[in-house]
Amino acid sequence: MALNRAFARITGHLSHTDGGLPRLVAWGAAALLLLAWSLDLADTARSLHAPQDWLGPPVTSLYALALGSGSLLVLLCLVALRPRTRATATALLGLGGALTVTAVSAALWFPPKGEFGYAFALSEVLALLFLLSLTALRCRAWQIGAVSAAAYAAFLSEYLREPHWTGQLSLSLVLLGLGLAPGLYLRWRAARHAAQVAAVRAHERLALARDLHDVVAHEVTGIVVQVQALRHVAERDPETVRTALPEIEAAGARALESMRGMVSRLREHEDAPLNPNPAEGLSRLAAPARPGRPEVCVHTSGGVADLPPSVGTAVLRIVQESVTNALRYARGAERVSVAVEVLDDGVRLRVYDDGRGAGVQTGGGYGLVGMAERARLLGGELTAGPLGRSRGWVVRAWLPLPDGAPNGRNGDDA
Repeated sequence: MALNRAFARITGHLSHTDGGLPRLVAWGAAALLLLAWSLDLADTARSLHAPQDWLGPPVTSLYALALGSGSLLVLLCLVALRPRTRATATALLGLGGALTVTAVSAALWFPPKGEFGYAFALSEVLALLFLLSLTALRCRAWQIGAVSAAAYAAFLSEYLREPHWTGQLSLSLVLLGLGLAPGLYLRWRAARHAAQVAAVRAHERLALARDLHDVVAHEVTGIVVQVQALRHVAERDPETVRTALPEIEAAGARALESMRGMVSRLREHEDAPLNPNPAEGLSRLAAPARPGRPEVCVHTSGGVADLPPSVGTAVLRIVQESVTNALRYARGAERVSVAVEVLDDGVRLRVYDDGRGAGVQTGGGYGLVGMAERARLLGGELTAGPLGRSRGWVVRAWLPLPDGAPNGRNGDDA
């Protein structure tokens, strides 16, 4: 239990970033820099008290130059590690650190060096590597190139301190790569995370657009169709108006309920379907014929209520959109028929009408696109087209069931 809590705490620190750099990494880098500076201080103190048979450079105050350079670079790096340090400031700090190392190497070129000369201070190398990483993480390409060139020259300047060492070219390239790699990796990870977030948001926006179109458009279309019909019969048949008003009110209440369900889904970050009972949703579509509105008949067979949520929601939304299109575009239709059949390996559905002009959509065609996309995402297929040469329009879809999904066989009619 204690180990789990510790891991959760570390993960929480890693999830919060300072200018793109995880806080735990920034704190660790600062600690390593201070430790390296402490080791350099101790090593410089030992060198100033070297014995008489010392083979290195003469014991002078020049030993303090490397320590001073390391101290300045540690200070520059600590400033760069601050979360609010901008890209330009980071690049300038990196350039300043590299030029400082090069300048100290140039100052140590002329004095006598003994058998092995002056070595880089550990704090110099470590701070320059961290400055390279921060530059690669935050800065633009030309800034990274400028700092990298200056840092490479600084690494090569070790030859001015130790002319007997001949491996500067390859070692400098290795150090340059070690410095740039962590920053570039963190930058790539941040870019990948941003791309994943954008993809998830786009997927959610598309899902919400489909649900808004399928749910709300269906209910509002029913309201509009009824109101348009009532405008023609209101004066000669007031009783029909009084009878239809409760149905219009109920349709509006269902649309409002669907909207509230979507808002709840957004607030609670749940991936649950807006209507978890497809059988109930299908039964609500059945309606008798009224003036200006065809009869809607719904027939289901098999365990519609037992379908997996993803398949059940897709079935309900496809049928809702198909019925909405029929009510909106099928001129002169007398009947809209819905047939949903649950089989062992999938669901077959068919929605057809006997009207005219159902295939002509003036609303942009997003309904058919959304239905086809729902079917495709589940591995199924959907077709839509004229039922005959003169009358009718039919939508057919096949949605496979995932392996292990329950397949009921209790049929019901609505």
